[in-house]
Amino acid sequence: MKRIFHRVVPAIAALMLMTACSSHISSVSSATPVMPQMNDNLFVSGSDVTSTPIPGFERLMALTPEQIEDLHQFVSRDDIAQLPKNKQVREYLFTKLVNFNYEGENYSASVALEKGSGNCMTLALLTYAVARELGVKAVFQVMHTPPMLLEVTSDLAVTSDHVRTFLYEDDTDNKGFYFSGRTYVILDYFPDRYDRGGRKIGEQQFIGMLYRNFAADALLDGDLNRAFSLLKTGTQYTQEYAPLLNMLAIIHRRAGDDETAKEFYRYALNVSESKITLLSNYHYLLTLNGEVEAAHRVKLQLLALEDSSPYSWYVMGKEALDEGDNQSAKIYLKKFLQNTPYYHRAYFDLAKAQYALGESVAARSSLSQALSYAELPESQRQYQAKLAWLNQ
Repeated sequence: MKRIFHRVVPAIAALMLMTACSSHISSVSSATPVMPQMNDNLFVSGSDVTSTPIPGFERLMALTPEQIEDLHQFVSRDDIAQLPKNKQVREYLFTKLVNFNYEGENYSASVALEKGSGNCMTLALLTYAVARELGVKAVFQVMHTPPMLLEVTSDLAVTSDHVRTFLYEDDTDNKGFYFSGRTYVILDYFPDRYDRGGRKIGEQQFIGMLYRNFAADALLDGDLNRAFSLLKTGTQYTQEYAPLLNMLAIIHRRAGDDETAKEFYRYALNVSESKITLLSNYHYLLTLNGEVEAAHRVKLQLLALEDSSPYSWYVMGKEALDEGDNQSAKIYLKKFLQNTPYYHRAYFDLAKAQYALGESVAARSSLSQALSYAELPESQRQYQAKLAWLNQ
């Protein structure tokens, strides 16, 4: 694998559970939005629902005494002790990860180190745990990566997500970790040539991402109660993280409370920067409820939306293509290619939509673009065959 994926529940497929919106969605509010009340009565939370209690963040992050001792023995070696602390973290992890099994599982830091396996977020958590033990500042950056479908159920689709970690030298001079002269090392276990760096996030959102991940596992297992408890714990750290709010809406809807789901989508659209998934899920629920006019207004907002997360548009385009909505697919894929003009698969999908719309000349042009960016012989042969067929 080129990259580690962790479970998220994006809102981009007709397969997905989506929430409803009111007829007006505003990204600007004159008053500070207040997160809606969760419908606790629908769920059994905490230890009543499972023999496995919801882990606190300190527990997720804690290394065992034996692991801590091993770490300090490693950094006391003559060749390691002379390195800056942040590079000591890197060397320790690289040594431990030589035979690491990069699978899509969510583990705590200690379990990941013991098992020698885990996903991208698990690795980030392990990196954070080791960095904290050695007094190193860790900052995370969300990466926009080519989407890969990991799992599909009857109503959920699971795609990839990716973070990388910046390890800064200590801050004894009080210049601040983002001071332009501060040195750092980057740990990105599976970089991809198509990756695009997103914004850096703080500890609170990172923790929210972790609980969202564990909640996704529970949701895929059909355990709404545990998913709810994990998401509720996540909101103790962040109340503006769109994927976490999206999942709260999803599980309320699955539990039969569409109104609370709508409230969470309206709230999330006010406080979250990323709106593609939220609007898509919103539109879906409105459509399910027969709210045709409101659904249409939301769809228009979605089509007009500009967003800095290009791969969301790609997944949206694929979904629209699968649904036969070729006009929307064309719009979404063009939005994606405006930001990521070198991703050959998107040109191929765009050509499909254009051909279905009777735009044969445009389809040939898109296929030619796909061919120019493709590197693998298999992809080149596929595009050449389609292009030859169109030219006939």
